[in-house]
Amino acid sequence: MSGCSSATGSSIGADTGADAGCITDFDATVDYFPAKSEITDAENFSLTYENSYQILTVDEPFSGAEPESYVLVKCGAPAPELSGELADAQQITVPITSLYSASTTHLPLVTELGVLDTLTGVSNGSFVSDAAARDRIASGDVVEYAAGGTVDTEAVVLAAPDVLMTGGSDDPAYTQLRESGIGVVANAEWLEATPLGRAEWIKVMAALTGTEERAAEVYGDIRTRYLDVAETAAAADPAPVLLGGMSQGTWYMSSGGSFMGKFFGDAGAQWPWDDVTTTGSLPLDFESVIAQASDAPTWLVVNSWTSIADALADDERYGSLAAIGTGEVWNANKATNETGGNDFYERGVLRPDLILSDLVAILHPEILPDHEFTFYRQLPA
Repeated sequence: MSGCSSATGSSIGADTGADAGCITDFDATVDYFPAKSEITDAENFSLTYENSYQILTVDEPFSGAEPESYVLVKCGAPAPELSGELADAQQITVPITSLYSASTTHLPLVTELGVLDTLTGVSNGSFVSDAAARDRIASGDVVEYAAGGTVDTEAVVLAAPDVLMTGGSDDPAYTQLRESGIGVVANAEWLEATPLGRAEWIKVMAALTGTEERAAEVYGDIRTRYLDVAETAAAADPAPVLLGGMSQGTWYMSSGGSFMGKFFGDAGAQWPWDDVTTTGSLPLDFESVIAQASDAPTWLVVNSWTSIADALADDERYGSLAAIGTGEVWNANKATNETGGNDFYERGVLRPDLILSDLVAILHPEILPDHEFTFYRQLPA
């Protein structure tokens, strides 16, 4: 673990020196966080500021969990003596210089913030899409710590990263890591209800790495582009679509209130379940979908198919769908690497503007006639 701890020695991690922006002559009256993040769309985390530390609170660290707070102490400042709910909160010295990541969705955050060299561990390298991150894995600068699906607790403790960022799930190993002095910070962006809400978690990474100004710039640009594309699509006639597909005998359909449903709605899509406000996918039988949506000329999926023939091989009943006849079957797997990592699930979390642009170009090609697709591709026969 890096060496700049607070004066009392009770905070976790972060390097010393001017490069890290550490405090060299502490003054309790000085505000050491002049750049403060403002949260506009995310609902599952908050940031509050004191002069020498900030409090990051994740409302639901994993599904059904109670809120969890982390005290992020500017390196060189004394560890604050806190009471109440914060008395037992983890104190983590920032900016951190070593990060273990449990999810590929974190990688675009460090890349866009210019702190990729902070990344020193990933749970499983085979799912990583980012070329620069893959290079760091290949060179040994980034190690795998849970390649088989189980956290190698001993290896993580020995490596002593400043922070292990979770993927929004719980693991028995995390308790032991905390007890060993490693900061374990929950990233539960997947529990956000909107695409922009998920993307704004770049500000959590910024709080850990001291890159708040850059995060505001990156997120502001993404938000503006997303809203601009959505506004343009809203002026077009709604486009009928078929969504999802069969999995183990059930057709999982996006509701209008689901995360993907927000994308489709903002792209100007229309489907029989777009007025359902529940947040999850709707489990339907094949016959129900056929009865209400089989005549949609466009079909949008996210799976491993590389051709329409793959779809028919999975279930020959798909042959009755109008989209099979039109050839308008689109899959969000264009950016899949040779080991199976799909950048739709990685970079796409930070760049909902790119996903939305793909969808609008599919459903309303007249709006974006020269669009270059990032994540979606039309499947050949």
